[in-house]
Amino acid sequence: MVKKGDLYEMDFPSRMPEEFTLTEQMVEALGLKPVETYLGRDLMFVLEKEEDVQNASIDFSKLKQLPGLGVSITAKSQKYDFASRSFFPKLNVNEDPVCGSAHCNFIPFWANRLGKNEMVARQLSKRGGTLYCELVGDRVKISGSAVLYAIADLQINQ
Repeated sequence: MVKKGDLYEMDFPSRMPEEFTLTEQMVEALGLKPVETYLGRDLMFVLEKEEDVQNASIDFSKLKQLPGLGVSITAKSQKYDFASRSFFPKLNVNEDPVCGSAHCNFIPFWANRLGKNEMVARQLSKRGGTLYCELVGDRVKISGSAVLYAIADLQINQ
């Protein structure tokens, strides 16, 4: 992680997801029918509009049965380039407040779709967060502000 002004920047590998077949089980887990479905490490659904991302009523027990480690939903945004939410019930995290790893899929996908390598994204979780995204070759750079989660002293015994 690199501090750049008021933001912290992380550098991750880019993961362009592959098209995947939508099933009725997926529609039931999401509570709505996505426009497009993709699978990489995570299952990614493109929804018709940002409001669908915000208002999705997710069934977390059904999400656990779907392929992929996590499940993410995204749509083009009015105020930002794209909006999203990310869910990892298989890891006992129903909704990630602001998910860097999910943006490893979102950034190459939206860069290709929007025809630009620099974008601003909004994660629409309860806490929410704005991410400044850049596709750089086979890497993605994600910048944003940070929230202090914990302070600890670590002792390593050898």
